[in-house]
Amino acid sequence: MSTSSSDNKIDIEELFDWIEQQPELQEIREEAAATLCEYRPAEQELDSRIKVSAVSVSSQADNGLATRIWETVWVPGRNMRGKAFSTPELDTSLNSVAKLMCISTLWDFFCTIPIFSKSLLILGGASLPAGALLSFILLWASNVAGENATDRRKGHAAKANWSLSAFVLLCLAKTAVSGVGIDLMIGEYAIASKYAQQLAKEKLVSEERNMNNLRSIETPALLSAKEECQKLESEQRSYNRATQEKEWISAYVKARGTINDQRSMQGLSTEQRIRKYGSAKSIPGACNQQDALEETKLKDLAAREKSLEAKKESINSLAPLEYLERQEKPTFDQHFLKSGEDLYWKNGTEAVAQGMEQFFRSLQEGEYTLLGFSLFMLAVSTILTSAASVMLYLTGKNEQVKASFAGELNKYRERRVAQYQELVDREEV
Repeated sequence: MSTSSSDNKIDIEELFDWIEQQPELQEIREEAAATLCEYRPAEQELDSRIKVSAVSVSSQADNGLATRIWETVWVPGRNMRGKAFSTPELDTSLNSVAKLMCISTLWDFFCTIPIFSKSLLILGGASLPAGALLSFILLWASNVAGENATDRRKGHAAKANWSLSAFVLLCLAKTAVSGVGIDLMIGEYAIASKYAQQLAKEKLVSEERNMNNLRSIETPALLSAKEECQKLESEQRSYNRATQEKEWISAYVKARGTINDQRSMQGLSTEQRIRKYGSAKSIPGACNQQDALEETKLKDLAAREKSLEAKKESINSLAPLEYLERQEKPTFDQHFLKSGEDLYWKNGTEAVAQGMEQFFRSLQEGEYTLLGFSLFMLAVSTILTSAASVMLYLTGKNEQVKASFAGELNKYRERRVAQYQELVDREEV
């Protein structure tokens, strides 16, 4: 069989050499190499001598779900160009850009899993898979945006700009919380401990404020008894006991009780008097009620002050979480759960919020040594995102990449391949 045509001057061997040199035809070469054939040497005709399998091994593998998922995560460089044109050098360059982009999105993928899984604690054991799924969706969206950002052929520049903007914004959003995600992954107990310390201090400040209010504010019962006592004592002073004995005694009894009342209360403490009459307001005599209420208030303030001093000593000697569990159990139970030695957040959203607040506060206040590994992860994520964004932009500006998307060039290539096919068919005949 001849390998050339005098009419069109096309060499079949040249066709094979051309196919071997085209990077965009790599899939065709791999599929041809993997295609199963049956050789029958006894047959005379070429078509009968070599039988090609209808389904090749490579097509089965390449079209599989696992391959599609893998190429979603690890984008091939060929996905960042068109099919009209390519060179080995261009594909090598695109593979490098694709790798950088995928490393950036994978880095953020692992950093954001803790953010989502903690926020979905309500799902129980399914929170981690659900968080990984949400993080994977963001990875997929970022990679798709990155792929589309390189197509800057005529009429597609706006789409490329929007795709690049979407890639940058998605990556920046993930980069912003990457350090927090690492903190939640390896420093969850430290976040909880710092939050417990904050809650404990807020509780102490609240109790101090309440105690100061109790010192300055009088209860309605005490205020009523005091006003009545002052009124009765003022009436006593206004009466002339020599001429107004009856009125004076009436005011005195209302203020201090009868002689029998005074005898029955003689020697009793304030607490005993309250128990005897049921309440301070039931004690005979408005002034006696005032004395009982004021003494009760002072004792209550003394007890509160003693308890507050004890808590101040404990907060300096105990670990924050241990202090909260011992001294402020209702507050501890409101925010945390404990099973044996294991500590859990009661609300995953609160855990994420605290992680963010503490991370960015430390960053703002320059406490970089406290951030440690999480700050390193944030820095790496920032560098990768910046580098990938710049490389995607420059790739889209590359003239060879633009040519690979050119429709005219693609049509020309298809026409030439069709001519080769016609010549091959003629030569076989």
